[in-house]
Amino acid sequence: MVVSAIAPPKATRIPESFFILKSLTSQDLDASVRRGQWTTQEHNEAGLNAAFERAENVYLVFSANKSGEYFGYARMLAPISGDLGAATSPVTSSDVSPDDGPRSIPTPATATAPSGRIIDDSARGTIFWEADDVAEDEDSPLKEQATNDLSAEQELGRPFRIEWISTGRLPFFRTRGLRNAWNANREVKIARDGTELEPVVGRKLMLLFHGVGF
Repeated sequence: MVVSAIAPPKATRIPESFFILKSLTSQDLDASVRRGQWTTQEHNEAGLNAAFERAENVYLVFSANKSGEYFGYARMLAPISGDLGAATSPVTSSDVSPDDGPRSIPTPATATAPSGRIIDDSARGTIFWEADDVAEDEDSPLKEQATNDLSAEQELGRPFRIEWISTGRLPFFRTRGLRNAWNANREVKIARDGTELEPVVGRKLMLLFHGVGF
């Protein structure tokens, strides 16, 4: 008797995944719209690639640092791969002198931001601001500002193709009440670069770009 082999069932893919991505400037996002590609921080790549494998569509919601609004959203067209050196042109150790190490520049607290420091590692192409400890109150304006600014460090990885679906601006205040269960139930505006959104909330946020409330 011949027994035919039974192929194992294919893994079921989920319909959608949603992520918040941040940029230092809106000019970088404008350039992304023209080129149809984006380069995220290295530590975000594995999570985005895993989502691309498990989901039919991976949507990326973008905002520029300190803008107080979402810039728009796009869909991943391909996994993140390619030549890392071609994407970032890193500075090698032979190009950096011992005097070119990072500098820490303290910044005082203001009415809109907590105290912190600027880390200037210009020789290696990195400059970012980080906050000192701030209050844990998620509605604190200081925490919201600090969360936006913490996205500033840029250890960029490899470029990947995206399709922009909307570049209509969405102010953060219009998302009030939307909370991300996958980020300690904080409001969606309180997120770091690469934060994944719970899918129901991600869909609601995406619909707001098209004038559909919740």
